[in-house]
Amino acid sequence: MRMSQSFKIPYNRLIHLDKASATPMYMQIANQFSNAIQRNIIPVDTKLPGTRKLATLLQVNRNTIIAAYDELITQGWLISLPNKGTYVHQAKQVVHSNSNAFPLSTGYDFPRDNRLDLPSDQHQCRYYFTDGTPDIRLGLQEELASIFSANLKRKQHSTYFDPYAKKAELALKKQVTNYFNLTRNIQATPANILTTPSSTTALYLCSKLLLNNGDHIAISEYGYYGSHAILQNTGAQLHPIPLQTEGLDLIALEKLCQQMPIRLFYLKANHHYPTTQSLPIQQRVKLLQLAQQYGFILLEDDTHFDFHYNNNPPLPLLSSDAKGMVIYLSSIGTSIASDFSLGVVVAPENIIQELEKHQALLMENKSYFTTHALTELIEEGVLFRHQVKVNKIYKERRDYFCSVLRDLFGDSLQISIPEGGLAVWIRFSFPVNLMRVRALCMLNNLYIPTTLLYQSKKLTGIRLGFAHLTTDEIDLCLSIFHRACVE
Repeated sequence: MRMSQSFKIPYNRLIHLDKASATPMYMQIANQFSNAIQRNIIPVDTKLPGTRKLATLLQVNRNTIIAAYDELITQGWLISLPNKGTYVHQAKQVVHSNSNAFPLSTGYDFPRDNRLDLPSDQHQCRYYFTDGTPDIRLGLQEELASIFSANLKRKQHSTYFDPYAKKAELALKKQVTNYFNLTRNIQATPANILTTPSSTTALYLCSKLLLNNGDHIAISEYGYYGSHAILQNTGAQLHPIPLQTEGLDLIALEKLCQQMPIRLFYLKANHHYPTTQSLPIQQRVKLLQLAQQYGFILLEDDTHFDFHYNNNPPLPLLSSDAKGMVIYLSSIGTSIASDFSLGVVVAPENIIQELEKHQALLMENKSYFTTHALTELIEEGVLFRHQVKVNKIYKERRDYFCSVLRDLFGDSLQISIPEGGLAVWIRFSFPVNLMRVRALCMLNNLYIPTTLLYQSKKLTGIRLGFAHLTTDEIDLCLSIFHRACVE
């Protein structure tokens, strides 16, 4: 063992003791020694001064030094050799001269999954398209502020904070059940309801519970990249089902079921992403039959059900499911401020009970005041009335958006006018490079996310949200978009 000379190290300047500190003196010495060893100020194999000598240098009792050395030996920083002395044993982590620099990467390996590399970038454009989002300017700001403020002042609400009683959660479930029964004809009970911070969280919980590595999942052709990433993250294999002019190719789905055990079919029966079309009634009936015949789960994502523009919107698959094959994912409160919107799972009680166990591990603390405010909005009918009001506005914006597209492009675009949702699906009848269009739009202060672009050998299409734009903003954004397409 090569021994470093201890006298070269100025221990009395290296160790600074604070007699007023609540930390015991011996621990102050031990902590500063270990810090110096980590930073290689006191090298490995250095022989430390004897306890008497160091006590004199630091002007403390010798027993304090003995206790500090014992602590450092216990932690593995020092080793005591009989008749030889005390030495620095080994550094657990040596930090060299760039001691103030944060490490660029971990010192250990861990699994990486590029399937979760979701597209995300920032922009400085004043205007932007989305894939279909509400206009937050139409939210219930005054009503929310009033209800939230009142909740903060009500002393009797203190009983709702009991984490075991779950009064606020149960009250919300009751109101969500009533709302879904009214708007979607879903004859559920509060025991069939799970509320989550978002519909994405709801999908994540369901995928973790229901799917295993190697499972086979059917999905509709194209689809939302974020949802597919969540499903793939389980290790399951995704199998796209082709789209037809009217709905899905259910013959292809049945052939797939005959070839392999399909665990789950994830779909949007209403407002398919990105095409906005909804499944015809006859296909819904056939799909339920196939699920029962081949035993696969129908995971129905119906996030934007509330945004419909006729008096008879297509009801969810769940409303016709008598065999417990459907798990229904939706949302509530999306038309108001995002902090007050929730994801919702509706399913048989045994699934909900299991999902609640998983959710409890991830989200123990919930916002009572937000929960209670949303409960009151539903109970008093404010949310329903607001939804009716904004749907009229969004219908007008949809119609105006499509009319401007027709005026600008004529017959060179195929426009699918949606019966619901917050976006329009358009396909080009002439050659166009969508990435070039995107770049030109950004030069003119209009941002288009790459996730809205669908370009392949057989398809050139784009999904454009209209609901967050006023008519003046629609005029401006579509004129920029048109110039970029024809340049």
